Amino acid sequence: MAAVAKKMMVAYDGSESARRALDRAAELAGYGATVTVVRVGSSERDEALLAEARKHLAERHIRARVVQRFGEAAETLVESATAEDVDLLILGRNRDGVAQPALGSVSTEVIGNVSCDVLVVR
Repeated sequence: MAAVAKKMMVAYDGSESARRALDRAAELAGYGATVTVVRVGSSERDEALLAEARKHLAERHIRARVVQRFGEAAETLVESATAEDVDLLILGRNRDGVAQPALGSVSTEVIGNVSCDVLVVR
């Protein structure tokens, strides 16, 4: 990863871990950085979730682009990060508790298949 990530992508589903990932993107976004928020799914909530993410970043003075994608989550995130040529893909970790695997299946698959750096936010 470059010293400062100029192109970041955040996977956003409205969960608490996704909100933490969005916050981390805002913390890391420096001058000239672009943040793309991607929602993978197809529900009536999607537009509201993307508007929520855009508003959350705007309140922190971060300009963001939001996109809706359809398909299997990990595969679609990898394809989106590749197509956007991002420096850093930021994901929330949805698994909690000691008995759960360290990373969820989406995070594990993304890490194994994407060419950019990945930050998994707890």
